[in-house]
This record gives sequence, C-alpha cells and structure tokens, in this order.
Amino acid sequence: MNPGPPRDNQGDDRGRRNSNLVALAAIVVLVLLAYWVFTALEHSRRFQRCLDEGRRNCVDYVGPTR
Repeated sequence: MNPGPPRDNQGDDRGRRNSNLVALAAIVVLVLLAYWVFTALEHSRRFQRCLDEGRRNCVDYVGPTR
C-alpha cells in the first residue's frame, strides 16, 4: 500500500485558527456583557438604597452609569 503524497495541514491549521478566533471573540463579548450587567446592577442597588433612605433626588444623587 502506498500512503500517497504527504498531507497538507494548512487547511487544518486555518480551520483551527478560525475556530480559536471565534472562541476568543465570544469570550470577549461575554466579558463585556458581564461588565455591563454588573455595572447596571450596581447602579440599581445604589438607586434603591437612595430610595430606601427616603431621598427624593436619587437620580441626581446616584448619577448616570459610567
């Protein structure tokens, strides 16, 4: 049996590289989404604490999200 010509692994490498880039992009998106969610939760917590203290100007006190 003749094994044939040597295989060219460039196609495999390209596919692996593309998969790694897609995985990296997904991780970056998840990290940014988690940051946004935790920032929104922190803002909501501050606003709720302000309301619980009986203040009326909580929007000015807490301020906009960064």
